[in-house]
Amino acid sequence: VAELCRCVHTDPSWRESATNAFSILSDYIAQLNVDTNLYRRLTNVVDSNIFENLSEEQQRFATLLKAEFERDGIHLADDDREKLRQIQNQIVQLETLFQENINNSKKLFDVDANLVEHIFSKDTLEANVPQSGIPGKLTLSTDGFISNTVGRYSGNPQLRKEVYMESMTSCPENLEVLESLRRIRYESANLQGFGSYAERCLRDKMANTPEAVDFFLRKLQERITYPYQKDMEIIQNAKRKVEGCGDVEPWDIPFYTGILKSRNGLDPTELSAYFTIQNCVEGMKILVRELFGIILYEEVMYDDERWDHGAAKEGRARKFLVTSEAGDDLGTMYLDLHPREGKYVHAAHFTILCGCAESVDAKNFQLPVVALVCNLSPEGNVLSHSEVETLYHEFGHALHSLLSRTTFQHMSGTRASMDFVETPSHLLEHYAWNPYFLRLIGKHHLTDEIIPDKMIELLLQSQQEFKSIELQNQILYSRFDQELFGPLNDKSSINIFASLYRQHQIPYAEGTHWHTRFGHLVTYGAGYYGYLYAQAFASDLWTELKLERFSRASGKRLWEDLLGHGGARDPQTMMYDLLGRKRPSVDALFKDLTMKTDNKEKN
Repeated sequence: VAELCRCVHTDPSWRESATNAFSILSDYIAQLNVDTNLYRRLTNVVDSNIFENLSEEQQRFATLLKAEFERDGIHLADDDREKLRQIQNQIVQLETLFQENINNSKKLFDVDANLVEHIFSKDTLEANVPQSGIPGKLTLSTDGFISNTVGRYSGNPQLRKEVYMESMTSCPENLEVLESLRRIRYESANLQGFGSYAERCLRDKMANTPEAVDFFLRKLQERITYPYQKDMEIIQNAKRKVEGCGDVEPWDIPFYTGILKSRNGLDPTELSAYFTIQNCVEGMKILVRELFGIILYEEVMYDDERWDHGAAKEGRARKFLVTSEAGDDLGTMYLDLHPREGKYVHAAHFTILCGCAESVDAKNFQLPVVALVCNLSPEGNVLSHSEVETLYHEFGHALHSLLSRTTFQHMSGTRASMDFVETPSHLLEHYAWNPYFLRLIGKHHLTDEIIPDKMIELLLQSQQEFKSIELQNQILYSRFDQELFGPLNDKSSINIFASLYRQHQIPYAEGTHWHTRFGHLVTYGAGYYGYLYAQAFASDLWTELKLERFSRASGKRLWEDLLGHGGARDPQTMMYDLLGRKRPSVDALFKDLTMKTDNKEKN
C-alpha cells in the first residue's frame, strides 16, 4: 500500500508519509535479513532430514530464503553485518530519491503557438500543461504524452530537437543520485563476496550469471545488426528527401518511422478512433472469461478508498471484483489509467494484497488485491495502439498476481525470478495484435463501427516495420544496465551511455541523459535484460499453447502450470514442462517478429 500511495496519491503529504512508511518497512526487512537467530533456525531445517519431507513449495521457499539471508551478509562478522544493514538503508533512500526525482522532473517551456496548434488542441494543452499566457506562445512540458506526440507528429526539426533536448535533460539531479547508487550497490555486493552488483543480482535468476546474460544479448545482436542497418538506411534516405540532409538525429527517428509506416495507408489517428478505454476494458473481461472462466464486475469505488481525490471524473480510478463463473471471489483489481500531477509517470502493476494462504497449513487463501497504473492519453478517451499494448502488458502482470495461490506471500504472484516475471505480461501483449481480438475491442468511438479488416491487415504489417530499431534499443538498455552495475570503473553513467549508443550505431545527442528518467535502473538494477529474456519465452508459449484460439483448455494449462504458481515453482521447471527446454530461444523471438536476416547473420 505504501508503494502504491507514494507513486499515485494526489496529496503530497500522503506521498511523503507513504515514502517514510516504505523506508521504515524496508529498514525492518533489512534487520530481519541479518537476524542470525532466524538464519540459524532456517539452516537447521534445510540441513536436516525434515527438509526432505517438505512440499516442493516449502523446499523452494526455504532454499531461496536461505540464499537471500546469505546474499544480505548473514555470514559476515557482526561489524560487517551492521555495516551492510546501514548500506542497504542508504540504497533504499537513493532508490526512493531517484524515483521521486523522476515523478517531479516535469519541465515547462514556451514555443511558438503556430508550431503546435496543428498537433494539440488548445483545450488539450490547457488541461495537461499550465500555460504561461504569453501572447503567441503555448507552453509545453517534458511529460511523456506531450513530448512523444510532438516527436511523432511535428514536421519541424527544430521543434522536435527542442522538445527532445528538454525531455532528455529534465532530471539532471538523478545523475549524482545514480553515481551514488552505483558505488553503494557495488560496495554492498563486494562486502558480501561478489565481484559486482550484477553478479549478486543474477545469482538467483534464470540466467544465473552476467556471462549468460552477455551470451543471450550477443546472440540477439548477431541477428539484429543487419536488419537494423537496413532500417536506418531507409530512415536516412527519407530524411534526405524531406530535409536535404541524411544525418539521422535521435529526434528524427519517431517522426520518420511514423511517416514511413503511414505509406501503407495506416493513419494512426484513424486507428486510434477504434480503441477506446471502455472497449479495451471490455476486452479484458472477454479475454479472462474465454480463457479462464473468470468474470470481472465493476463496483463503485467510494471516496474513503480513493487515492485520486480531485481528479477529473473521466480520469478517476475504477474498481473491479474478480470472480469465477460459479461466483467464487478471486480478488480485486483497481484501474488508474490517466496522468495527473505528482503521479508515477510510467505504467506499472502494484500488489496491495497477495493471494497467499492464511496460515502455513490453511486451505483458505487471502484474496489478492492489485492496482494497474498507466498514463494513457487523456485526449477524447481514445488510445493509440501502443497504449493498448501497454494496457494488456500490465494486465498480464495483474493476472499473475490475481490467479496465483501460494502458501507463502513471499512467493505469490509476480514475486518470482526477475527474468521470468515479465513472461505473462509479454504473453498478454500478443492479444493486441490478434485479428480476432482486435475485432472484439476495435469499435469506432463515434459510430461503433467494427475496425475494418483492411486496417487490421495494415496494422499487422506495421508491427514488423522498423521493429529492429526497437529491439536494438532494448539490447542497448540491457547492456547499459549490465555495465552500469558490473565491476566498478571510473566511467560516468553519461560516458557509458554515450559509448554504448555509438557501439550500437544508435544516434546520440551529446549532453543528454535519458537514463536519469529510467526508473527500471532502480527496480530492475542489472535485470533489465529480463524483458527480452521473457519476451522470447512468451513467443514460444503463445505458439505452443495456441492461445490465439481462446481455448479454455489452453487457458486452463496456462493458469495451472504457470500463473497459479506465482514464484513458488522453479521457472526453469515450468518452462521445461511447457516447452521442453529451460533457456529462451532467440529463434522463437525472431520467428515471432518475422524479421528477415541475411544468411550470414543467421549462421
